Amino acid sequence: MPLLVKIAPDLSDDDVLAVADLAMAPGLDGIIATNTTISRAGLRSDAAKVEAIGAGGLSGRPLTARANDVMRALRGRVGDDLTLIGVGGITTPADARERLEAGATLLQGYTAFIYEGPWWPRSIASALG
Repeated sequence: MPLLVKIAPDLSDDDVLAVADLAMAPGLDGIIATNTTISRAGLRSDAAKVEAIGAGGLSGRPLTARANDVMRALRGRVGDDLTLIGVGGITTPADARERLEAGATLLQGYTAFIYEGPWWPRSIASALG
């Protein structure tokens, strides 16, 4: 049975590389990068309003840049030895293509699927075709 570990974008670059090393040591099959973030950096919403909403994981567009950085670091560390699933901030076909170019083997969508609707995966697949 394949076994993968999912990591957060909030890890430092050194910690991302350490996770890659740890995943390879026992022979895990891959890494899912990245989960939700606790960061609120770069949001356009009023900071007081965001704080009033409270803590919790943020998903979608705010994750895109960091998720791509994490993916590049992971692929650079593990080479072709592990499956890497790219997730976080993949909304458009360009986002999907960029994550694949960063090293993702597969893509996972959630937030865009919720907001864009059930035809979203089809539009991504068709554009990447």
